[in-house]
Amino acid sequence: MFERYVRQLTVPEVSKNGQSLLNDTKILVVGAGGLGCSALQFLIGAGCCNITICDKDLINQTNLHRQTLYNETNIGLKKVEVAKSILSKLNSNCKITIVDDNINSENAFEIIEDHSVIIDCGDSFFLSYILSDACYKLKKPFFTSSAIRFEGYVGGFCGGGPSLRAVFPDLPDNIENCNTAGILGPVVGVLGSMQAQMVINYILNLSPNPIGQMISINLKNYQFSSFRFDNASEPKKSNFKFISLNQIQKDDIVIELRDDKEMPVNRTNNIIRIPIANIEKRISEFDKNKHLIFMCRSGVRAWKAAKSIEDKWNNKISLIADNEIISSYGK
Repeated sequence: MFERYVRQLTVPEVSKNGQSLLNDTKILVVGAGGLGCSALQFLIGAGCCNITICDKDLINQTNLHRQTLYNETNIGLKKVEVAKSILSKLNSNCKITIVDDNINSENAFEIIEDHSVIIDCGDSFFLSYILSDACYKLKKPFFTSSAIRFEGYVGGFCGGGPSLRAVFPDLPDNIENCNTAGILGPVVGVLGSMQAQMVINYILNLSPNPIGQMISINLKNYQFSSFRFDNASEPKKSNFKFISLNQIQKDDIVIELRDDKEMPVNRTNNIIRIPIANIEKRISEFDKNKHLIFMCRSGVRAWKAAKSIEDKWNNKISLIADNEIISSYGK
């Protein structure tokens, strides 16, 4: 078992005891895109032999410049299935389980609770908050990363340390993603490998503890920076939880922020369509003691709408990031 790992076994902090820990720790990797491809290859190579990969996406041509597990013959295939096939050949000792589904607020606890370490490679802010909320409650270590253009960050949260909300209680004014702003392949490669290293350090119980550590990179300017946030306080208000369509109750107030062109059908019953610009003017029309839900495609407008009226609302406010694309010309 240990012969293939002889180069890392030579490192005093690893040794046979550490290698056994890597082998036995059950790791959940959410997302098999650019970050996940990098993190998975290094984790599997290092002998992290009990891994679950969760992703529902198919491989497309625009993935290939940064998602280095895949090639042109894989276009149109399921990422989790291709990833399992390739990674199993990298290390046949590994048990790789796949979940062909997206994690949401309904299934997050069920999927997460059976794992010891959670890695967020989805690069989606609403997914990161869903995972962080679940990991904080379950006291699971949570390693997340985000990348855009030449830049990104990686950090370790929960597991007895502060949650993602403690460091990022509010969204920035402008949120971009890889689709709108672009990304270079080596950037996600570096960040994914850093996630893998932080997870390995955590499993080996190395100091400093990666929980409570944030690292930022800018590969255009060759800049690296880091800080610790061990004493970051959890926000007093945490009303803005992401939920799914299936969790809407009949008495809830559901405000759809998309117009008919963007979302031509009502995605659930009791929908009220209001543009975000009119939310503050019209909020007095509703019973402020009910559960209020804002819905948009990415969750950004929903968060901003909730933030604009949170002091005027008595009950909880939830958000839905409904990223299904339904065209007026048919699905």
